[in-house]
Amino acid sequence: MLGNSNKTEQSNIAANNVTGRDDNSTTNNYYQPPLSTSNHDLVLRRLLEEHEKAKQKDADYQKFSDELNNFFKQQTEKNHRDLTQKLLDGNRENLVNVALAAKAKVTMKINKHSFSKSAQEVYTYLLTNIRITFKHTIEARIKSGKFENFDINDLVDEKIIEPFFQEVQGSRLYIDRNELYGLLYLLTGNCHIEWD
Repeated sequence: MLGNSNKTEQSNIAANNVTGRDDNSTTNNYYQPPLSTSNHDLVLRRLLEEHEKAKQKDADYQKFSDELNNFFKQQTEKNHRDLTQKLLDGNRENLVNVALAAKAKVTMKINKHSFSKSAQEVYTYLLTNIRITFKHTIEARIKSGKFENFDINDLVDEKIIEPFFQEVQGSRLYIDRNELYGLLYLLTGNCHIEWD
């Protein structure tokens, strides 16, 4: 007599799924790459954390930072050229429309956060370090005339855009690559950096 031969024992089960036969469930694993920890990464991370704390405490700050405001002022230059002319002089006519749009977008966003001291500090930090990196790593190569535009573009992405993009991930300021290029073009338009 075969009466209870199909009875299943379900004690001492340690798995997530209990099946009588085939298990067709799917497991999805998501990988979040670790944040880099160079010195300037830590400084920006601290500023971003301060921004988040300050934003939670008080959304209204009293004045626009003088240091940040300096990046919006036109630096004195012998022959005044706007962003379009500077890009044209640097043989980058293909970037003019993108650059103008990115610069306008980031300028509006910075103005939107003009009463947030912590956001001002983040943008000041980014503008300062983008300018320094450009001046020390990229500008000499441009002026040497020994590099093609695509080499310079790759270097800008490698030394400026990608490292800073990795640093701002997770911030409520939602800074993306286009915004980082916008900061670069803001610096260009206001005579802080040159492409020729």
